Amino acid sequence: MLSEILKQKRKELGLTQQYVADHLNVTRQTVSNWEIEKSYPDIPTLIMVSEFYQLSLDYMLKRDVNLMEKIEKDTNELKKYQKTKEILKMICYGLLIVAFFYLAGYAIGKGWAHYTL
Repeated sequence: MLSEILKQKRKELGLTQQYVADHLNVTRQTVSNWEIEKSYPDIPTLIMVSEFYQLSLDYMLKRDVNLMEKIEKDTNELKKYQKTKEILKMICYGLLIVAFFYLAGYAIGKGWAHYTL
């Protein structure tokens, strides 16, 4: 389990949770939560942890079913976010086009009104 690996490696190196937290830019409580399997690091932080402890990601992730489920869930949420982002982008483009034609029509209408007086 990842929690056991993190705790064992930290103790092996004689480091405090605060020291690890400071180097990973997280709180001491976050490191504690990882070590008691209350939460898991996100992917970018997991990479930083791997580099900090000089452990391969493969070694850290093997056999941790809970972590693999979390990664899968995070990946699915990211895909949903990306789809939502694309939809919002399309809506914004559509609104810009509508605004352009509205303003262009308004300007043309004002121009014609000026010449017909």
